[in-house]
Amino acid sequence: MSKTEDIIENEILKHTNISKEELERKIREKIEEFGGIIKREAALIVLAKELGIPIPRENFSQQLSALKIKDLAVGFRGIDVEGIVISRQPLLKSSTGKEYLRFALADENDAIWVIAWGEKALELDPQLKIGQKILLSRASVRKYRDKKEIVLDKNSTIRMLENIDTSTIMELSRKLGFPLTLVEVVKSFSDDTGITLYGYNNECKPLAVRVLSKDPRLKISEGDTLLLSNCTINTFDNYSQVTCRPSSYLQKLDKKQTCFERDMEELFISGILLGYEVFSREGGKIYLLTNTGVKSIVFFRDKLLAEASNLIFRETRVWGYRKIDDALREIAYTKLEGGNQIFPAFERNKRFLEVEGFIETRANIVSIDLNRKCRGAYNLFSIYVTLDDGTSTIKFLSNSSKSLHEVFSLSQEELCDYTDDVIEEIIAYRQDELGGEEATIRGYISRRQRVSFLLEISPTV
Repeated sequence: MSKTEDIIENEILKHTNISKEELERKIREKIEEFGGIIKREAALIVLAKELGIPIPRENFSQQLSALKIKDLAVGFRGIDVEGIVISRQPLLKSSTGKEYLRFALADENDAIWVIAWGEKALELDPQLKIGQKILLSRASVRKYRDKKEIVLDKNSTIRMLENIDTSTIMELSRKLGFPLTLVEVVKSFSDDTGITLYGYNNECKPLAVRVLSKDPRLKISEGDTLLLSNCTINTFDNYSQVTCRPSSYLQKLDKKQTCFERDMEELFISGILLGYEVFSREGGKIYLLTNTGVKSIVFFRDKLLAEASNLIFRETRVWGYRKIDDALREIAYTKLEGGNQIFPAFERNKRFLEVEGFIETRANIVSIDLNRKCRGAYNLFSIYVTLDDGTSTIKFLSNSSKSLHEVFSLSQEELCDYTDDVIEEIIAYRQDELGGEEATIRGYISRRQRVSFLLEISPTV
């Protein structure tokens, strides 16, 4: 029997009519009540508390500080616990408006959530960091949603010990089921609902992060290194997608960037936006002229396609994408970044078969067609003109308002004023007028795509 057990046992026997045999029975029952996970010393402490017998703290505080997290049980009060902060939430407010702070405390084998309320939460918030080793004193253990939880009250104290290195913390948090995400920020976009980040994780693999927070204090700059806690992550073949909600915590690290020498094409695709096609369902497909040829990217949102419609023949970066075999798809956090307008050098008076690239020439109109999408704020359209220059027949795509007027005598503003039947009549009428007629065109011929791309067309009639 330890010195602490001897002291507590004598205090119980002195202040009650319990016999030594009955006390031993109660100790066994208390250990069984806690599922056998507590030691005899801890059972004696709980019994003393229940019987209202004060035990001088100085008699056992040193032993209690050595308790492992797995030994903690509901009902413990006034305990000391040492551990490492492996996860935390920001300072939040309850439905009654009271501040609270939750964080996860771990030793080498176990972890437990800790909660502080009111003034204690306000006190801890600015100083509590993930990766700190700390000592909690005068804490209690309660049951919350069928799990154990440490509670800090106004009499509890917390002592900051040494800091643990980031790689050790990430490994420990993964082992105990509190995964952390590290991101070296390359690009940041802000909007009314939060922040979208693009960068690399601790393995220098690309990821996109959506931070759903309107907190004006949240300042993230390109070049920052962040440790993300309580965020969800989905991993694709070439990308990870992370969602951080208001209960997530973002911690800036003083860490040197290590991944910036990598190919940035893992984070974005850059090129000249040649055109887009609308789907009958939501979304469509854009075509981007990159330094390795024309690539198509499928968008599943009309909103994103509408943003692309304003970037035709401009330098464009598509941040965040997903590869499926050889196909490219948007992810939930894809962003478009527009650059300069492009004024390409056109090869003039060449035949279709002689050029793969920008061309200015004359050809005969074989057929025309029009797809449109009129849904709320998004007025989207794709024009198709099949042309024959005597050596080859090529189908061209255009999204130009000027081409819309030249080919169909329609303005973009009135495109959605007509029913489908009327639009079909307009297409048939203009087909009869333009079929076989010569036109001057400027565009881009692509051999690998099923369509090429018109910048301008001027029929002779």
